[in-house]
This record gives sequence, structure tokens and C-alpha cells, in this order.
Amino acid sequence: MRSITTGIFVVLLAACASAYVDQRHHSPNFEGDVFKNTNPVKFLSFWEMFRASFESEVEPAVWPEWVETKDDRSPFKRVNGSNTRITFINHATFLIQSGGFNILTDPVFSERTSPFSFVGPKRVHKPGITLENLPPIDVIIISHDHYDHLDLKSIEALVKRDNPNIYMGLGVGERLSGAGQFIELDWWESSKVADNFQLWFLDVQHFSGRWLTDRNSTLWGGFLLAINGQKIYFGGDSGYADHYKRTFDRFGPVDIAFLPIGAYAPREFFKAVHMDPMEAVQAHTELQASLSIGMHYGAFQLTAEAISEPIELLEEAKKKANLKPSEFITLEIGQAYDVTSLPSNDGDNTGIKE
Repeated sequence: MRSITTGIFVVLLAACASAYVDQRHHSPNFEGDVFKNTNPVKFLSFWEMFRASFESEVEPAVWPEWVETKDDRSPFKRVNGSNTRITFINHATFLIQSGGFNILTDPVFSERTSPFSFVGPKRVHKPGITLENLPPIDVIIISHDHYDHLDLKSIEALVKRDNPNIYMGLGVGERLSGAGQFIELDWWESSKVADNFQLWFLDVQHFSGRWLTDRNSTLWGGFLLAINGQKIYFGGDSGYADHYKRTFDRFGPVDIAFLPIGAYAPREFFKAVHMDPMEAVQAHTELQASLSIGMHYGAFQLTAEAISEPIELLEEAKKKANLKPSEFITLEIGQAYDVTSLPSNDGDNTGIKE
């Protein structure tokens, strides 16, 4: 179980920009110097999880040291018109190309999801697009500050090259040490990126922190992107809860949903913070997504399940829920997927309640 302990071990980076303005205390979700989930959740402390990891009867599966994958060495520079192109890079990192914008989700390109170069969860395959081969990035969205979602080295490289707008939850901007143009949002707050592009930061059930003493000091969440006449949901990292129903009540059916399906075992440790494939199918149903794409698996061994298990269990869950195979898919590393046939609302974001 030591691989699980390594996967959850995170450390604080203390450097921050002197010009940073802390807006956390203006949030109704911030109480006693920590953010709280909408529904009360009892999490194991680091020490409780560390102790339990040695007492658990669940032995972690053995992952391969390396998996050969393909990569897209010449991705489209832009995608204009009504099409949307999605390329799976790794874990929760996707390149979304829509409406002439290049959007990167939770960019992680480093070898390890760890504060150290010599220890911590190590990638078992190369990224589906290397940093060097990425097209110009206009927008980065960051769901939270865990190392497998906030890779500062990758962010710094992208800021230096492209200077994109970066969107994140309250408090996360302090982690960037002054790098880049970032906008922090509270749950349900929105930002207008362009005339045809607006995004919202959404409530999900999870937690944050990069060290033993800073748990929940920054805000975690998902995103709703209203772009090019489509509603795209990026779920970040989340346990199953009623926030999917609440998102549907606010925004109506979504066209594309990115939902986590991995890092869930053993369930007594991770159920509150990571969905399993059955729960991901339930979230897909509650969002009434036209298309869902699985993520958060297969790149870094963070938990006990086998590398292929999330995809296998997703296929079983789809059959049990009577979903069409094309409703909820997974992509190969480096695979570009063109979305051309989803219903469009002609850019008016129908169904969104302000």
C-alpha cells in the first residue's frame, strides 16, 4: 500500500508573488481559514490514511514500468467553424480546440506528480502531445492544486511561451509565484473570455492542498465552458455527490463532459473524493451529457487498481446502464477526436440560468 501513500503525499511550495491579493475571505465557502464542501464530508487525515494504508487488506496492483503510446506530433494549429477537436494528452490533461481557441485542462507534462524529481508517482507513458508540439495555448483551466492537476513546471513553460489566460479557484493563484495572467473564481462565478466564450467555476466534492498543514486552504472545482454554441463540462477531480444534479439544474444538458473514472481503490479511502466508473456513469446520466469522455487514469499510479481496470469497469457500467457505446468513451493517448454531430444552440447558451 506504500504506492497509495506516495500518491497522496504532497508538499507546500512557499514562494508567492508579492502582488498577490488574497480574495478567499470574501467567499461564503471559506470558514475558519479552510474551504468546505457543500455537503459535509469526513476525510481521513494524512496520518489516518498513512496508518490505514499499512492495515488495509487491499494490495496495490502492479503497473507496467512503461507503456508505449502514440503521440500527435503535428496537431491542428486552430479549429474554426462549428467543429470541436479533443486530444487526450494524459491523466486529466486534454487539448480542447473550439471556436478558434486552444484550451488546455489541468496541464501535467512532468515526469512525476510530486514535489521531488526522484520520488513520487512517475508517469508510465509519454504525453500524447509534448509541450514543444502543442499549438499556441490561449486558455488554461486548473481544477485544483494537487500535484497531478497543477504542475508548476508545465505552467511556467506555457506562460513563457504563450502567456495564456489561466482560470482557477480562489487561492490557487498564489501557487503560481507570479507566473502568468490568472483569474481566480469562487464556485458559480463566471468570466467572459470572449464574445463567444464564457466559463464558470463549479462546485464539486473534493479537497485541496500541497502539504500536510494546508489541506483545503485553496478552492477546488470543475468548469463549464460555453463556447462555439456548445456546453463543455470539465469535472476536474471529484467524488460522487449531488453537485452533478445541481449543475444540470443550473445549466441544463451539457454537450460534452469530461469525467474522472480512475484512482478510486480501495473505496474506503477514496470514495469521498474519487468516483469509480459506475459513479461516473451516474454523473453522465445526471448531467444528461450527449457525450462523456473518461479521464484521470492510466498515467500515474496513485491508487491500488490495475492500470486497465477503469476502462474495463466503465464498459461494464455502460452496459448495466443501457448506454450506447458512443455515449461515454475513452480515448487512446494522443488520439484526436472530432466532435461534429452534437446539437448546437447557435451560441446563445440556452439553458444557462444566470
